[in-house]
Amino acid sequence: MPIAAQLPVPSALPSLLRAGDAARPLPGATLDGRSLGQNQDGQTLVAVGRQVLTLDLSERPPAGATVKLAFDGNGKLVPADTEPGSPVPLPAATKAALQATLLANAGKSLIAQALASNADGTTRVAIANLVVDLELPSQPMPGTMLKFAVDAGGAGLRLLPNSSASQPATLNLPVAVSPQSQAAFKALALQPGQRVQAQVLGNLPSGETEIVIANQKLVVTLPQRINPGAMLDLVVQSEGATTRLTLTALAPAAANAKPATSTPLQALLAAVSEAALADQDNLAPALATLNRLLPRLNEMPVSVAKAAQALLNAQLTLDGELGGAELREAIARSGVFPGQTGANGPDLKSALLGLRSALLAWLGPEALGPGGARRTMPPARGAIPRAQASPLPADDDAMPLRDLAKALLGEANSALHRLRLFQLAALPETHSANGGEKPAQVMVELPLRLGQELCMAQFQVGRDGHAPEGGDPARRGWQMRFAVNFSAIGEVGAQIGLWGHKVNVSIWAERVATARALEAMLPEVVEALAAKGIEAVSVQCRQGIPKSTRPQPAGLYVDATR
Repeated sequence: MPIAAQLPVPSALPSLLRAGDAARPLPGATLDGRSLGQNQDGQTLVAVGRQVLTLDLSERPPAGATVKLAFDGNGKLVPADTEPGSPVPLPAATKAALQATLLANAGKSLIAQALASNADGTTRVAIANLVVDLELPSQPMPGTMLKFAVDAGGAGLRLLPNSSASQPATLNLPVAVSPQSQAAFKALALQPGQRVQAQVLGNLPSGETEIVIANQKLVVTLPQRINPGAMLDLVVQSEGATTRLTLTALAPAAANAKPATSTPLQALLAAVSEAALADQDNLAPALATLNRLLPRLNEMPVSVAKAAQALLNAQLTLDGELGGAELREAIARSGVFPGQTGANGPDLKSALLGLRSALLAWLGPEALGPGGARRTMPPARGAIPRAQASPLPADDDAMPLRDLAKALLGEANSALHRLRLFQLAALPETHSANGGEKPAQVMVELPLRLGQELCMAQFQVGRDGHAPEGGDPARRGWQMRFAVNFSAIGEVGAQIGLWGHKVNVSIWAERVATARALEAMLPEVVEALAAKGIEAVSVQCRQGIPKSTRPQPAGLYVDATR
């Protein structure tokens, strides 16, 4: 039965349908039936009381599912969720764009998704392969699934009652990859028909959107600006020699979905996370701008020059030897742990706050805008550490000083947003899969400088979630993962699991030559560990970036291979 067709009232249900021979059922009165499954013709068998109806439903509910039936104004029985519903006014432009879709789906239902609420009261909706603005009875939240009935003649739409659809909308919206991202897009080596998931990193002033697919950043044009953090389902399609992406589904960011929060603290954390995602970036752009400003610090107010120097001192210089004590102090002063100071000055967050405050006092509050177009993937709990290399630009006296300072202000603010995300990711998970509290994994970013190269290295440190078999659960081991990236070696990372005096070390290198060189050095690593009284249970090196986003449990690995 098409969605708008009516069902004759079975004569065997007089007691359910009317109070007497002359009575007619009230419009809107409902009955609950139970699906018995489908017959060989695809019709659905529905049990109502002791009667079984054979219905032609647009959707086929599984056996046991509840099917709600309702009476229309003519006393006819119709599926409740296929009541005609509210007519949706179609502006001329919208109606023209939808004409082919309406005619192709006359008498059927369409699943759509709300993308945005417009200032004029309309709602931007993705329906079929189109994005249109519709006048709905109320503006649903972005991401809400909607269900529409198309009139039998294909002349209009009706928003169905209880229209929040249980199934996702099937979208078919083109996603254009910008010219500057074509090389990165080709590097993904995606195949036609392949389905991939992307995360929105941010919206650029140009109207384009930056997304990330498998740790590869792309600048694309979407049919609608989508908030950072949202997940996109994409399918790869080909047209001759051209490969393109199509958006098939959208899941809004958790913060945008406004989940229920049980405590004021959870509500506050959700708000902080939503604000930080919109304009987060790592420290590299700010340090690059500072490098350009270095010869001109004396032209700035003393407070700005002093704050800028404090931030520059936070870089770890690798021209000399970097020992464990220096690395430990750098992690403590990464900005994730509040109030940590050291021999080289305040922690990164304090340095950034001081710089932002000094720049605002000099330039005025109106100078604070978003950071640059560059965006890095937001930190995520459990993600593998990745490192980015950034060549530092030479000093630049051609650009006006205040313009450079304004750019620095936005970049410092973006770096502060990112630090807040690192702090939120470091909070312990109070409910793990096995119950109880899951140990926190703290991830930090450290600026490492080698000559004129800057690397934003990531380090992840935390207690192992497992104790060795038969051991004291309170004596869990430690696990550390990190990644660095310089032009001479490419990206290199390691995972180190330590329990007592036993350790396992797994190293990976992006480049084949680097992996071979590191593998040749492994015997020296074993000897050095033995000299410190540490037994190397496993030390290995392999080529390629790890695909797994979950760290291996160090305690279990050491215990299982001893």
